[in-house]
Amino acid sequence: MRHDLLADVFSAIKNAERVGKKETVVGNSNLVKNILNILKEKGYIESYNVLMRNNYQEPLVKLKNKINELKVVKPRSSFKKKEITKFKSRYLPGEGVGFLLVSTPKNKVTTDRDLKEEGGIILGYVY
Repeated sequence: MRHDLLADVFSAIKNAERVGKKETVVGNSNLVKNILNILKEKGYIESYNVLMRNNYQEPLVKLKNKINELKVVKPRSSFKKKEITKFKSRYLPGEGVGFLLVSTPKNKVTTDRDLKEEGGIILGYVY
């Protein structure tokens, strides 16, 4: 039974990369698709395709073996734009390394570097 789909997706990707697999199947939601688009755009995964299995969609993620760490943040923390540096120093290993995955009030998922003058909720991080 799944309690946190995003955590399940992140651990499936991270575990598949650690054992050297080239692709893995993960759970599906709009949030997961948005985060997979960000990971693809930033070069952490090669691509993903949505498969139909038993009348249910599942993304098949093609990996690049570039992810060192991919985790969700619990409890999810909300922040204002000027508070983001506190969270960067807490979750990322160094300046300019990795990204925080953020959900904004306009229901948009983005990274900490792509934020405008708004806050949001930190979903996870990758480096």
